Amino acid sequence: MVSEYVKVVPLGELLDAGHVIEDMTNKSKKAAVEDLVDILYQKDLLPQKAEALKRVLEREDLAVTALGDGIAIPHARLEVGPKPVIAIGRHKQGIDFGAPDRGDVHIIVLILWQPEQPGLFNRLFAGLVSKLADPDFRDHIMKAKNSKEIAALFADVKVDMLAGRATKWEADILVTLQLLEAKKSSGAKGLARKIELARDELSGSMLSRFDRLISHYGEALVEANDGICHGCNMQLSSGLAYEMKRNPTSVYVCERCGRFIIGSLHA
Repeated sequence: MVSEYVKVVPLGELLDAGHVIEDMTNKSKKAAVEDLVDILYQKDLLPQKAEALKRVLEREDLAVTALGDGIAIPHARLEVGPKPVIAIGRHKQGIDFGAPDRGDVHIIVLILWQPEQPGLFNRLFAGLVSKLADPDFRDHIMKAKNSKEIAALFADVKVDMLAGRATKWEADILVTLQLLEAKKSSGAKGLARKIELARDELSGSMLSRFDRLISHYGEALVEANDGICHGCNMQLSSGLAYEMKRNPTSVYVCERCGRFIIGSLHA
């Protein structure tokens, strides 16, 4: 199923002031997520509150959704209808989300979308992530007087496709999935649900390539730095090497061996 949101759509079509908590005071990540889930449930945008909370926290356990710079985008797939549903929370004091920069999170964007749309989050929310990376935009959010002003700031953010490379979300999930598959191959038990969650995050085409690479090489994702793919030890083209240098946390494909490549598996 291809969502209508593959096209450019302003977040104003998915969000209003009633989806915003302007002054969160929660002491834990779980409590913050629960409050955001609750406002969507109260607006009849979620079929089940408990199931939504469970899925978001399961996804959070798989890999943290904090980006650094005070931002977190917890998300999960759930039967919510044809359009994604979004809630936003502002936490002035900050809350620990396990961010990679170890800083507290102040802006939380919760997103849920249809199970029939695998990979939608990674492909469609590049505009949102890019906007939140702007310190001026974050400053405006923190200084907004109320939920209406916060919603208005997000209204013109474009939900867009990110062409040409996989997003950092996909990079993180590919790293996690490869690690889980390696543990499973070594005899580790109890990984089925985490593997399922990781696979649910990726598009069908990316999963197909991942499975083919695992079957052929035993690994799908390798590091590539200094212009060399560490899977086949071949030189990357100058264009690809330059692009990887510009976007070191994104995933690309080696032109020689076809493996997924990233600047560092531990980034």
